Amino acid sequence: MQHTTHSQVVHQNQSERNFHVFYSLLHSGELDGLHLEADPSKYRYTAQSGVWGVDGIDDAADHKRLLEAFDAMSFSKEQRSDIFKVLATILILGNVDFANRGGAQVVTHDALGHCAELLGIDADKVAEILTQQKRVLRGEEILTPLDVDQAGDSRDSLAMALYARTFRWIISKLNLSLKGQETFHFVGVLDIFGFENFTSNSFEQFNINYANEKLQQYFNRHIFSLEQLEYNKEGIDWSDIDWVDNSECLDLIERKLGVLSLIDEESRFPKGTDASLLSKLHSAHAGEDSPHYLRPRVQNSLFGIRHFAGDVMYDITGFLEKNRDTFREDILEVLRESESDFVYDLFEYEGGGGGAGNRRPGTARKKPTVSFQFKESLHHLMTMLGTASPFFVRCLKPNTKKVSGEFDHGVVLNQLRYSGMLETVRIRRAGYPVRRVFQDFLFRYRVLAQGVDTSLPEPEQCKAVLAKYDEAGKDWQLGQTKVFLRETLEVVLEKDRHVNLKATVQKIQAVILGYIQRKRYLAMLANAKRVQAFGGAKNHGIV
Repeated sequence: MQHTTHSQVVHQNQSERNFHVFYSLLHSGELDGLHLEADPSKYRYTAQSGVWGVDGIDDAADHKRLLEAFDAMSFSKEQRSDIFKVLATILILGNVDFANRGGAQVVTHDALGHCAELLGIDADKVAEILTQQKRVLRGEEILTPLDVDQAGDSRDSLAMALYARTFRWIISKLNLSLKGQETFHFVGVLDIFGFENFTSNSFEQFNINYANEKLQQYFNRHIFSLEQLEYNKEGIDWSDIDWVDNSECLDLIERKLGVLSLIDEESRFPKGTDASLLSKLHSAHAGEDSPHYLRPRVQNSLFGIRHFAGDVMYDITGFLEKNRDTFREDILEVLRESESDFVYDLFEYEGGGGGAGNRRPGTARKKPTVSFQFKESLHHLMTMLGTASPFFVRCLKPNTKKVSGEFDHGVVLNQLRYSGMLETVRIRRAGYPVRRVFQDFLFRYRVLAQGVDTSLPEPEQCKAVLAKYDEAGKDWQLGQTKVFLRETLEVVLEKDRHVNLKATVQKIQAVILGYIQRKRYLAMLANAKRVQAFGGAKNHGIV
């Protein structure tokens, strides 16, 4: 699965930390040879949000646990060292600054030199790929100077690429370590926060919500399939069960001339702009044929999509720039010259068959856009999920303040809605959400089975109990091994069970209290007789 949040490496929202591994590395006490200081505030990529410490997180302890995990997964000391060098490179790379001197020029030479050393690349070549862009036109190399902003984009692009490729390498290493010798079975973990709808939503939220839309479709179909399988196995009529299919929303995104197609198309036009993209989106979809597309009444930079979890308005600003893969071919070529085997391996197969060595001079490979790569990765993920046996774990945040003991109902409700849990509940409630095997049903509701012939088969006994409350069988059905109930009937059964249990308990209490009082009375009577006997004997002079 494409890592959707590697842009967080170079930019974090206010009060948001970068990835934890950077802070744990800085607090590891093992910075020899990495040119790092144990202070996150010294680095742009860890300091820009103003937050580098979090209550309840011990970064030094996290680093020790990371080392233990590396050992458990058979990472060698050299591989661990190489990973930390790349992470250190990313941190230092963020501190490389530029000035405009007839084009961007590096002004922080120490930071540049440390990056070059850690990457195993000549410092002049690193400076060149950050401040100039090399193109090949008709077999001739052309160097184009970049301005300060473009150089900053190149720096950030390199940092994100290093993180993304290292992340991918670690995943491959983990899969290799976990793979058995005689089986191809595996356990995969898909960690995704869920649907996102912020005050301002951009290209990242669009991709994340697209992924969630696909996963929600899979989740709904999986849950519905489980329901269908259960009902078929038990012989239950389930034809009246309905569920919301989000295929129309996905079709709007994925179809020919859909949202993704238009974003890609406009990204490939040299003169394409966000405004021209928005105009094409409105023209293609702002009609009755696209009920899931939302066009604002007021002219602005927004367009919207009616997702399964709700309507989301996206700001088109920056869509094309983010969709164009800014990791340039000339940067890739320099990274492949690295003296570090690890860095070389990270980028060796980047670009596939369209690599520089496979192209004719003067031709350029048509680079896939970010959204295209994301879509392909997502389809691969869905194919893999289709062959797996999934288990779902829904994690809910009780509040947005990251504090304990505080439950925000609105925040939790939004998460339930965005994660699709409400739709799951609706699917279950549309059928018979309460299921009990015959023996369990009879045991739980035995206080309601008075007058039922216990010599009858268990299904007949269950039927006799249920017929007392719903003779027409509207809210219950009997399967092969289970009783299927609607929630409304279960509420009635539980209430009547409580009343009957209370009455039974009161009878038991009365018997026990009567026994205790009778026992106490008999003891008192026996004592009274002994006292009377003692008094009579004394009166007769016996004592």
